[in-house]
Amino acid sequence: MQDARSIACASIARAFKRFPDLDPSSLACDDLDQRDVSLAKAIDHSVRRRWLTLAAVIEHASKRPFVTLEPPVAATLLVGTAQLLLFDRLPDHAVIDCAVEWTRHGGKRPRATGFVNAVLRKIVKLRGSLEQTGEIGNNNHLPRSNGSWWHLSEPIFKNTAPQFGFSKKVWERIEKQLGKEHATLFAQNAIAEPPLIVTGDSLPDCVIPHEQHHFGIVPSELNIADLIAQSANLRVQDPTSGTSLSLLRWMEQTPHRILDLCAGRGTKTKQLRALFPNAMIGATEPNDARRASLQEIARDLDVTVYVPDGEGPTEPFDLVVADVPCSNSGVFSRRPEAKYRYDEKHIASLVELQQTIIRDGVAVLNRGGYFLYATCSIDREENGSQVAWMKRKRQLSLIEQSTALPNGTPTSDPMTWHDGGFAALLQKDT
Repeated sequence: MQDARSIACASIARAFKRFPDLDPSSLACDDLDQRDVSLAKAIDHSVRRRWLTLAAVIEHASKRPFVTLEPPVAATLLVGTAQLLLFDRLPDHAVIDCAVEWTRHGGKRPRATGFVNAVLRKIVKLRGSLEQTGEIGNNNHLPRSNGSWWHLSEPIFKNTAPQFGFSKKVWERIEKQLGKEHATLFAQNAIAEPPLIVTGDSLPDCVIPHEQHHFGIVPSELNIADLIAQSANLRVQDPTSGTSLSLLRWMEQTPHRILDLCAGRGTKTKQLRALFPNAMIGATEPNDARRASLQEIARDLDVTVYVPDGEGPTEPFDLVVADVPCSNSGVFSRRPEAKYRYDEKHIASLVELQQTIIRDGVAVLNRGGYFLYATCSIDREENGSQVAWMKRKRQLSLIEQSTALPNGTPTSDPMTWHDGGFAALLQKDT
C-alpha cells in the first residue's frame, strides 16, 4: 500500500517531465484513508503553487542546476522541500526518511539516495527563524501562503520572481503590465490560498457574508457539495466573475434571443436565465466533460445546447456572451499552473483563439445587438487590445467596460477577496 508522500512524489515526477506545461493534478488515492488523501493533495498542490521557489532552494542546497536532475530525484526533492518549508508539524526525520525510501524504491534511483538525503538535510539547516513579517525582494526571506515568512540563514533568491514562484520572463511581463507597486501585491495574491466563495439569491446562515452583496465565504469545515445540495440556488462563483453580467444594465433593449458562447458548466447560463426569464437562450461548450455538465442543467433552465457538428441556430441573436479561454492571469491563486505558461507565445495563441470565438459570435449577432466579452485575465493583449480590435475589425462600438485586479493576500480579510478579470459590453453597428 502506498502512502501520501509516495503518491505525491509519483505525481510530481510525471509533472516534472511536462513542466512548464502543467495540467491540474490527478492523484491515484483510492487506497489511502481520508487523512492521507488530504496530505497527498496538500503536498501536490503546494509543490505546483511554489514550484520555482522550491527549485531555487534546491538548486542552492545541491549546487546543481535544478533542470538537469532526473525526474524521480527532482520530484523527491520538490516534495521533501515543500514539506520542510511550507508545512507545519511534520517531523523533519519523517520527511527525509520517506524521501530517501521513495528515491530507492518508487523512484528506482538507489544511487541517488545519499544525494537526496544530503540536500534535504542542508535545507533543514538553511531554515533560520519563522517570522510573521518579511521583506519582498529580500533574498533571505521566503513567504508562505499563511502569511508567515522563513528568514533563511543564507541568501537564496536573486530577486522577487523566484521568491514568489515566477520565472524571470513571466515576472517581467507582470511588472510591464501592472507596474512594480501593483506587481508586488499581485505576487502576494498568487501565493495566497483563495477562499471558496458562493453566490445566490439567499445565503445559508453558515456562510460568512462577503463585502459584495449576495456573495459569501464558505468556512473550510463545511462540505461544499452538501451545502449546494441543501441550497439549490447556490453556485460557486467569485464576485469579479459574477458581476461581469452587470454591464448588461447598459443595454437599451431587453434581448429576446441570447447565445452563451464557451458556457462551461453553465454558471453564467444560470445567471442569464435569472436575468431574462422569457428569452430564448442557446449555449455552446467545446469541452466534452463541461458540455455534459451543461446539458444536465439545460432542460431545467430551458436552454438549447448546440453541439459540435450538430444543427446550429437558424436565427441571429440579440445578445452574445463570450467568456473566452484566457491566460487565467487574474486567478493565479486558484490556478497556479497557469503562471508557468504566461509568456508571449502562449498569449499570442490565446489572442488568436479569442478572435476566432469573437468572429463566430459576431457572425450570429443581430445588427444593433450586444456582445459581452469577458476574461479572467489582467493582460492588456487579451482585454483592452481585443476591444480595440473588435471596434476596428468587427464593426462593434464600446458601451462600457470594467477591469479588476485580484484583491487578497495571505493575511487579508477573505471577505474582501476577489479575483482579477475584465468585461466589456459592445454593440454591433446598425
